[in-house]
Amino acid sequence: MIKIKKLTKSFWKDKEKVDIFSNLNLEINSWDFISIVWPSGSWKSTFLNMMSWIDLDFSWDIDVFSFDYKTKNENEITSFRWKNISYIFQNFKLIDNLTVRENIDLVVELNDLERNFSTDEILKLVWLEKKADNYAFNLSWWESQRVAIARAFVWKTKLLLADEPTGSLDAKNKKIIMELISSLHKKTNNTIIMITHDDEVAQISDTIYKMNDYNLIKS
Repeated sequence: MIKIKKLTKSFWKDKEKVDIFSNLNLEINSWDFISIVWPSGSWKSTFLNMMSWIDLDFSWDIDVFSFDYKTKNENEITSFRWKNISYIFQNFKLIDNLTVRENIDLVVELNDLERNFSTDEILKLVWLEKKADNYAFNLSWWESQRVAIARAFVWKTKLLLADEPTGSLDAKNKKIIMELISSLHKKTNNTIIMITHDDEVAQISDTIYKMNDYNLIKS
């Protein structure tokens, strides 16, 4: 289970305290798929960074699968993150001078992670088996998006954080990506927190929240 308790984050601007989140609360069961409908540019990346303790500058508590980050050092937090949390980044974060196969395998091999799929299996599921040996810099936006999804699902992660996974796609391809993520979630049973500005995209999840006045409202 994931629990967020009275989460508060602020920053100072021109000697004035500005609240980003104020007493935010949320509980997510293991294997749930939730969406948060979030206006573009309104601290969504900050929220995801706090969910994975990349950003530790907040008040109160984020409990992710009972990992006590408050008693851990930076290396221990990083190790937990690599082994338990995967990402679909809005800008993909592929390594241009690696092939599609190498981009998918890199994190798995560096951290000796248990797989959900072989690389060939996941490439087939995202319709990229013929692109396995292409370098990332030669891929289209649409192909890069599917590599990012494949990389996030290929290993046995507990939590997947998805930041606008259908961004910049037309209606047809957006629907394809929605169905792909839903299908892979059913195969892997991980917990997914997806942030999107698109109400239609949010419909693929089990539960929908909306960000409103620095807090989450169940839709």
